[in-house]
Amino acid sequence: MKKIFYTIILLLFSIFLISSCQKIDPLLGNSNIGGVAELSNSENHENIKVSIEGLESSGEGFSPINTISEIGESITNSNGNFKIENIPAGNYIIKAEHEGYFPTKQFIEVKEESEITLDSSLILYPLGDYGMLEGNVKFIDKSIHSGILLEIRTPEGEPLPGMLTFSNEEGNYYFNFIPIGNYVVYARDPSENSNYSSDAAPIIIENTKTTNAPDLILRKAAEHVVIFRDLAPWSSPEAIPNILIDIGFTEGLGINQYEIKNSNDINSIDSFDPTWAIIIEGDQSTSFYDIYKANSEKFDSFVNNGGTLFWVACDNGWNGGDFTGTLPGGVTWRDYYDNYNEIVNKTHPLLYEFPNERSLYGNYASHGGFDNLEDSDIENLVVFIKESTSYEQYSTYIEYRYGNGRVIASTTPLEYYVENPNNDSEWFVLLLRRSIEYVFNMNLSPSNIVE
Repeated sequence: MKKIFYTIILLLFSIFLISSCQKIDPLLGNSNIGGVAELSNSENHENIKVSIEGLESSGEGFSPINTISEIGESITNSNGNFKIENIPAGNYIIKAEHEGYFPTKQFIEVKEESEITLDSSLILYPLGDYGMLEGNVKFIDKSIHSGILLEIRTPEGEPLPGMLTFSNEEGNYYFNFIPIGNYVVYARDPSENSNYSSDAAPIIIENTKTTNAPDLILRKAAEHVVIFRDLAPWSSPEAIPNILIDIGFTEGLGINQYEIKNSNDINSIDSFDPTWAIIIEGDQSTSFYDIYKANSEKFDSFVNNGGTLFWVACDNGWNGGDFTGTLPGGVTWRDYYDNYNEIVNKTHPLLYEFPNERSLYGNYASHGGFDNLEDSDIENLVVFIKESTSYEQYSTYIEYRYGNGRVIASTTPLEYYVENPNNDSEWFVLLLRRSIEYVFNMNLSPSNIVE
């Protein structure tokens, strides 16, 4: 009996020791993760270390909270196969590393009691010149900023292998082993059904140097929409309201509702609520644009305080209006009718599945280009589409931060194509719909367009 008693005590102690070392509870319905890691220039993929990184809290399990910790690891065989066992449910980064190679990572969401096999291999490329990146990202309305997922991509939106990390409690993050070059760092909340919008900023990585990234802010998605217009753009009064209705909004003054206001309201309202999303429709009259110009400080303050502004910055249309003011941050555009526009950020979700081997064609694809972006008082500029036939090839679809808010602006006559199908109108209509969904951090509509 005494021997059995000691055996039980030893078994319980072993379980405690294992769970303490791994910092996980073996009774939580944990999961196993398998896959393949490969060296890009070798047929022998043995001895690659594959580990799971999670955010450790102080004695309360994982995901999210204070510091990034390694909670499980495996070493590959000659074929690159690996398996990591006993991982609790949560959001993680799986990392493969080997001496002399750039590490590579993937984001993974682990459900309870599941057997997970990675869809794609973790491929490691030979180490070359590299630099580091550090920065800070925050939720606009929280005091704890851990669990935000950071990713580095090319200016065209292509992900870099392995360039993923989490923010800590203070919102700080750090990347090592970044190949030198120009990139964009993206931040998003990976939580299920998150209502926070993403943010991004351009960065330059230099050999052996640590780059300090511009601050990033995740703000709450807007809960109410205000459309400003005096006239129906291109005789399409329902182009934007119908999209709002289709994605779950109704007309009214409350949450998940929209209202349509005019230039008289721009004059009479003292300030705009930063929980709104404001949409400025295209193709307005000169008098409308002049009233906006006279009240531009209201819109600047709205964005600066955390609001989201979607500007269909397309004047000189059927209603003949000419805009001579500025967007928040002093952004301007010059007039130029271009039949062709070139997609720049080809893998961004807004442009996913869009044709990237050719230009978008329309009559017109854009009415102008943003001509002073480098001199404007803005941050975290991301360019999605640009002119194709002009000498300057100015940007025609952009997103940027001004203060705590953001501006999304396009010089394409997006509403026009809803009622006037021609050329690439289906793609422009999809872009309009996705733009509105993007404002509210919704899942973006898939493309059902056949090329």
